[in-house]
Amino acid sequence: MLFLLVFSIEAFGQETNDTVNRMADDFIRVSLVVCDPDDVLYSTLGHSALHLECPMFELDEIFTYEGENVRDEIWTFLKGELKMGLFALPPEIFLESYIERGRGVREYTINLDPLQEQKLWEVLDNRAAESLSLPYDYFHRGCAKALVQVMHEAIGKNAIHYGPWPEKFVKKTQREIVRDFITDAPWEEFFLYFLIGTEGDKRCPYEQKVIVPTDLVDVWQRATLDGGQPMLDSMPRVILEGTRHNEGTWCTPLFVSIVLLVLALGSLATLWTNNRTCIIVGTVIDYLLLVIEAIIGLFMTYLLFFSSLPCTDWNWLIVPFNIFPAIGWLWRKYWALPYAAIVFIWCIVMMCELFWGHVLMDWAHIILAFIFFVLLLKQGMRELKIERMKE
Repeated sequence: MLFLLVFSIEAFGQETNDTVNRMADDFIRVSLVVCDPDDVLYSTLGHSALHLECPMFELDEIFTYEGENVRDEIWTFLKGELKMGLFALPPEIFLESYIERGRGVREYTINLDPLQEQKLWEVLDNRAAESLSLPYDYFHRGCAKALVQVMHEAIGKNAIHYGPWPEKFVKKTQREIVRDFITDAPWEEFFLYFLIGTEGDKRCPYEQKVIVPTDLVDVWQRATLDGGQPMLDSMPRVILEGTRHNEGTWCTPLFVSIVLLVLALGSLATLWTNNRTCIIVGTVIDYLLLVIEAIIGLFMTYLLFFSSLPCTDWNWLIVPFNIFPAIGWLWRKYWALPYAAIVFIWCIVMMCELFWGHVLMDWAHIILAFIFFVLLLKQGMRELKIERMKE
């Protein structure tokens, strides 16, 4: 604990602090660092960290929660065995990747008193000493949530007087807050629905809904500390100008799912034709779509029943997407139509939730499930047709 040693009065041989005034307002400077989003899944919400400086002792560190590289450890991530922890980095090291990726970085001064600043640095030092000792938890230990927890531990939750909460924290779930923020990143949104289960829809205290770093800015700017001091300055200092631009894409998950639905409906129509070519093409389409459904089902089955990944205890996607159809395909004549009815009801419920303003699922996933319903309907009707021909 180098910093604590530096701060020790005994280390300087002082009983009174004439030379080093630890109670001066500028002895330690604390700020919230907020970084722009990136186009990779684990950075799609942006990032936040704490910047602490002590000019007297030339200490300058950014405390940031980081995990092992997901791109290099994708299988470890899916197993839920990836590690993360708090790191104290020099600003130039912290900013390297943001400069390389063209991501903007801003910081806002946090108005703590000197004792609170010292306590915060102590808490951060202790956590940084643990290094990569925590399971990677993108949901419960995301950067914004983690900073709220650290601040509560350091200065006490009761020392922060939260102002009026933004309306979305009152009315929306954690899933909906995340979804609203990443509407310009359709593929990232699509994959997050596989990773965020029903825990993202549960009621929870408002401070646990602070998932997005820019929301953390909004919440702390509305908050005051004991004595009525605003917790966060209103105007940021720009550290890096962002140069990235999201150009969007026409090939969205919704577009792809609609194309696949057209193929599925076209294949269903071949039930009422005797054209051999049409029947063969329909069969090829069926098995192509069934392979896609099976891959998604295998993925969802693994996440829910074998992975330790956070927030995957239950996910509504397991109803239409699971491993059962692949395992029991040879006996589909017994279960295809009943299971098709279940999937159809699931689609109706999810669509109704969307229309009522409570988002459990997005249109791309609902359409994919409806495709599976069409495939099962065709298989069930085909088996009935064969049975009638035998009679």
